[in-house]
Amino acid sequence: MLAACVVDDDATTDSVTESDLTVPDRIWVPNAFGASATLSAENGVDTDSAFFADLGTNGRTCGDCHSLATGWSVTPLQLQLRFALSQGHDAIFRLNDGATSPRAAVATFEDRRTAYRMLLDRGTIRVGMPMPANAEFELVTVDDPYGYASAAELSLFRRPLPAANLRFNAVVMWDGRETPAAGATLHDALAHQANGATMGHAQGIAVEPGLLDEIVGFEVALTNAQVVSFTAGRLDGAAGRGGLTALAEQPVVQGPMTLFDAWTTQPVASDRAAIARGQVVFNTALDSAGGTCSGCHNVANVGTRFDGRLFNARVSKPELRKPEQPLYTFRRISTGELRSTTDPGRALVTGLWADMDRFKVPGLRALAARPPYFHDGSAGTIEAVVRHYEAQLGFVLSDGQRTDLVAFLAAL
Repeated sequence: MLAACVVDDDATTDSVTESDLTVPDRIWVPNAFGASATLSAENGVDTDSAFFADLGTNGRTCGDCHSLATGWSVTPLQLQLRFALSQGHDAIFRLNDGATSPRAAVATFEDRRTAYRMLLDRGTIRVGMPMPANAEFELVTVDDPYGYASAAELSLFRRPLPAANLRFNAVVMWDGRETPAAGATLHDALAHQANGATMGHAQGIAVEPGLLDEIVGFEVALTNAQVVSFTAGRLDGAAGRGGLTALAEQPVVQGPMTLFDAWTTQPVASDRAAIARGQVVFNTALDSAGGTCSGCHNVANVGTRFDGRLFNARVSKPELRKPEQPLYTFRRISTGELRSTTDPGRALVTGLWADMDRFKVPGLRALAARPPYFHDGSAGTIEAVVRHYEAQLGFVLSDGQRTDLVAFLAAL
């Protein structure tokens, strides 16, 4: 799903199609704020890799949910185009997890538009998970508009996380269920995740180790970032350290964002100065508990979580539920306390009440390439994310600070 784009390094143009075996590095892919690009340590994106191979039984590949054109995830706009072009038969539209229920009707075009509404409108895949054995809580009620979810299989609608910049991750998957165990490596965790995705999403069988190594090697080699801003120009210009090169060289260390320190000397009214001011807001603005954005998103210049802790971003609260989302009510067995949520997150992995609504802290690079945001796709824009944190965590921002913060996040 690639269009004609501009090569990042020069003022030349290159027409790229998915039939090319290797997509060159640093191809600009437009988005609402400018353009992102990808750099691979394997010298280009090899579309003949096992990452793009059909290893299951339903025609899907890793590349169906993790596209170069959309920040190595998917977006509703791209999915709606794929739906229209294929009349809803593109490989990503499959009943097992692309639909609101595996029992949904898909005989007609309108049936398929209804069945795949969560994927088309939010870019979310249905993750079916059972209640964990020996959990500290029990499921009391299920309000599922699609009439499928139960204690045997809760329906959880989650965004595909980007398959790039993975070397910075301490947690794999939104609920951390593929996070490396003691003595294991990130490669081990990603291989296990790829195998599970092939058996689940692609409805296949266990993948042989050599192909898993190829998939993981492909993923870990990918660096993805915003490279140009419509308003500020190249993000590595004027001594800025945005874009691909600095990110490819970035060590995995804890720290604040420092990408645009040099831009603090730009003229006050300039768009580069606005991005630099937004970086300051990200590093210093306080929520009601005294925390900062960079306090949670604390891998320096990347924004995922250094120690792998999962957090409750207060996205799954019942009062924020949209009519198309299932709602679950749980009871804590020891106290009788009730809690309603659209997605219990980590708690379905550990069975711990304290893990209710906790999710990984995602990386922030190439954010502009892959809306919508949060695990459930509930925030359609970067500004909506900022406003959510103002309302839910108590950040107090002026209109100018909010505008600058959005400009900074869109420049990552």
